[in-house]
Amino acid sequence: MHVARLDISGFRNLRQVRIEASPGLNLLIGANAAGKTSLLEALYLLGRGRSFRTRQPRELIQQGAPCFRVVALLHGSAGQRVSVGIERGPHELSARVAGQATRSLAVLARQVPVLLLNPDSHRLLEDGPQQRRRFMDWGLFHAEPGFLDAWRRYDSALRHRNAALRMGAADRVVDAWDGELSAAAAMLDTQRQAFCKALEGALQPLTAATLAQIGVRVEYRRGWPLEPSGDDFASWLRAGRGTDRQQAHTRLGPHRADFSLRLDGRTPGMALSRGQQKLLVVALVLAQAALYRQHTGEACILLVDDLPAELDPDNRGRVMRILAAQDAQLFATAIEGGLLDQAPWRMARCFQLADGTAREMV
Repeated sequence: MHVARLDISGFRNLRQVRIEASPGLNLLIGANAAGKTSLLEALYLLGRGRSFRTRQPRELIQQGAPCFRVVALLHGSAGQRVSVGIERGPHELSARVAGQATRSLAVLARQVPVLLLNPDSHRLLEDGPQQRRRFMDWGLFHAEPGFLDAWRRYDSALRHRNAALRMGAADRVVDAWDGELSAAAAMLDTQRQAFCKALEGALQPLTAATLAQIGVRVEYRRGWPLEPSGDDFASWLRAGRGTDRQQAHTRLGPHRADFSLRLDGRTPGMALSRGQQKLLVVALVLAQAALYRQHTGEACILLVDDLPAELDPDNRGRVMRILAAQDAQLFATAIEGGLLDQAPWRMARCFQLADGTAREMV
């Protein structure tokens, strides 16, 4: 799937933008604050339903504008075409897919599979487990048809169990939610284990290309112990109920899941320099893209914001060559067009952003 045409209005400093994008490489050029990152943010919002820069949707509406609007015409590899759009006013968000209104951002997300690489991507390795759970779950959302239902089932049961704990509900009430929680947890755990195994396989060639490092392992942690009571999550819930009641929340479960990377048995912080860790994150995101293609037969849309600026010249060239070779649609930002001098990027479609608009450079 790729974006054939993108229309943006009233979004941050983008007053009125229309671009006819290449299905391959697209380079966004402009001065600082010209709107390059805002264009990527608009695409990300279309595929994720949220910004990667702010939690306040009103900040996305251009000053003086009544709303923002982002609309994309998408083309699939089999010739299918679909229009998707999202609009946000001061109070509510609305979305449309193929001309039909939808209240489900999941419907949008399936149509616009975006992955982002930017200067904050290192947080995938360095921050707490929430970032890595989101990473796993994005992959499973697109790969496993039953994942979203299992996730929603678990999330609902978890909220009800926590409410029962806070209110001091009788054991029979908590027992009922334990059963529901355990059934959904088993499905999530099985799917996440399989994802991490597949991720490890997809990472091997990418770490070899970026780091000349082949001994990478993905170690999955499901969120509750394996012993002494074996795989029975319900047993752990029962055994820990007293402490859960005292703390008024469920301490164990898939909502605590995580994964970590090991390179020749060592953590990335021990095995790699700071620059190499950034290359590892690139490999991790591209492994996610490879798994998406494997499961769907389509390519992701890759968004790259100012990533090469953080790398030394050799690694910068290596990363941009690897990105250009992905056989996927890619939108990358740059202050100037130096990338166009590099062989893989000479075929890129280039857009100049200035004064809230964009024009194609020919």
